[in-house]
Amino acid sequence: MAQTSLPRAEGGQQTRSLANGVTLLTERLPYVRSVSLGVWIKTGSACELPHLTGISHFLEHLFFKGTSTRTTRQLMEAIESRGGHLNAYTSRDYTCVYAKTLDTHLATAAEILGDIICDSQFFDFEKERNVVLEEIASNEDVPEDYIHDLFVSDLFPKHSLGAPVSGTHKSVSGITLEDVRAHYARWYHPQNMVISVAGNLDADEALDLIEKAFAPLKPGNTPVVPAYDAPTFGTGIDACRRKIAQSHYCIGFPGPATDDPVRFVYDILGNALGGGSTSRLFERIREQEGLSYAIYTFQSAYYRAGLLGVYAAVAPENLDRALSMTFEEIRRIRDERISSEEVGLNREQLKGSLLMALEDTFHRMSRMAKSYMYHGRVVPLEEVIAKIDAVTSEEVHELANAILQAQSCMLTVLGPKNALHLKEIPL
Repeated sequence: MAQTSLPRAEGGQQTRSLANGVTLLTERLPYVRSVSLGVWIKTGSACELPHLTGISHFLEHLFFKGTSTRTTRQLMEAIESRGGHLNAYTSRDYTCVYAKTLDTHLATAAEILGDIICDSQFFDFEKERNVVLEEIASNEDVPEDYIHDLFVSDLFPKHSLGAPVSGTHKSVSGITLEDVRAHYARWYHPQNMVISVAGNLDADEALDLIEKAFAPLKPGNTPVVPAYDAPTFGTGIDACRRKIAQSHYCIGFPGPATDDPVRFVYDILGNALGGGSTSRLFERIREQEGLSYAIYTFQSAYYRAGLLGVYAAVAPENLDRALSMTFEEIRRIRDERISSEEVGLNREQLKGSLLMALEDTFHRMSRMAKSYMYHGRVVPLEEVIAKIDAVTSEEVHELANAILQAQSCMLTVLGPKNALHLKEIPL
């Protein structure tokens, strides 16, 4: 087996704490000219009550509407006028507010992020509510995005993991400013926060800058993380009718939580099935049959659960044929043991994607933060690579046999009326 040589960053990674209890992760990369700084909060849509679905995402928007000393434009201009980038995003398990800039502007990035997190005034509440509602509407107008929301809702029925991250028109319309302030007070405190920074930096200087910028944060009551129970997985067939040009479908199975070591076996299985242009589904459905432009597998892992899914979009008249072939390939990878050579090919693809992504400081910063939030430590790259290398064809075969079954499968279809004729899962 070929050994993967991992480049080492001069100065390495450090885990420290600010005086108020915020965890600070740093990684010095002296061969780059950028620095990425992110504030990560351990709350997302999966932590929300049903009537407040989307409040984490709404709050993320409001962070940029101004502080007591800076307008929205001044916040953005402070970073963008220096060639940087300021943004945020919300997931099911966490929220991230981040800046990427030249290494010479780390002090500015720390100051602006500290101002946003510590002193946002939540201005323009109603105007930003409308912006979020427009975002929800735009998502529903993009079938590839909308089918994923429908699918996750089907796979995690009546559970917060299945709710859309942005919320619904009904839930967002009912959120009040008092709700937002209470949500901020509950989750945005040092014990529930990680700050991660990677790039050409001095770790001690970064500590001093970030300590000063985030000093206003006061310790709070630490919520239980994760703040939700494990879901019950949905199965069966669900068809959503819509007058669109293509039929979109997602086929999915239960996956591992973030702390489950079997996730590395899932990685190989998912990649072999539909992870790239040499994968089984891509070669069969697109290359051999010409039925689809987009077909791929996708995986998500959360604190309490995960999923393995397949997505494709095809002409409505080809839906039954494409589904039949997709399920045929799923059965084939389940029933016929995958070869060691195919496992090796997919292993190298996964390692290559992981390591090449880490040439970017944003991905370095993100990996440290998510690793710490999910595992309580920054898992060394060597450990991750070793676990990928350890996956065998027998383990992939056993996993495929265990999960790729009709009784654990969910099929969601979005498209024109009467395009779907399938009555049961053909596994």
